Amino acid sequence: MTIFADRGLHLGVLDTLLSNGGIAAADLRALVESTGPDGPDDGYPGPGPRLAASLALLHAVPIPPALAATVTEVDFDGSNDIYMLIEQTLDIDTGGESDDYNVASIEGIHLLPALLSLNLDGHGYHPDPLDLTPLAGHPALTTLMLTGACTAAGTLESLPALRNLDVGLARLDDPAVLPRLAARGVTVVSR
Repeated sequence: MTIFADRGLHLGVLDTLLSNGGIAAADLRALVESTGPDGPDDGYPGPGPRLAASLALLHAVPIPPALAATVTEVDFDGSNDIYMLIEQTLDIDTGGESDDYNVASIEGIHLLPALLSLNLDGHGYHPDPLDLTPLAGHPALTTLMLTGACTAAGTLESLPALRNLDVGLARLDDPAVLPRLAARGVTVVSR
């Protein structure tokens, strides 16, 4: 069973599985509802203690390797089904824009061997530098959108299937990899 170390990444994978029917919305909703009745600091308009409890429970949902192997796309848009499920169940309204959903690490991304597209816009944005080392040698990743400061940019050259790279919202620690990737036939979108 797979549980990604980063809660935000785990939520993104759960969102994909929720969207493609790999995980039932009712099961995830039941976890969120299990956090009890609203307290004085919970509910509309913003997050309270129940959100933290709900996110901890969702982060503990194991993902069977067979389901992880079906994931081809992961993104972190604020309107994703997983964020809306959480907010509607808890009766909060951040518009899916709570920093509680942010991705701080992509450690374990290799557990998604069929991943074709990873878009780190939205909650994929990270306030601290993102280590790209976990991407090393990913066999299927063809489209990647990076945001914020990223380290180990040389790792991008180890992606054999990479065809589209968007770094318009990113700052790479080694921007010299971009012309080398372009020379290899990768379409690079930058500032």
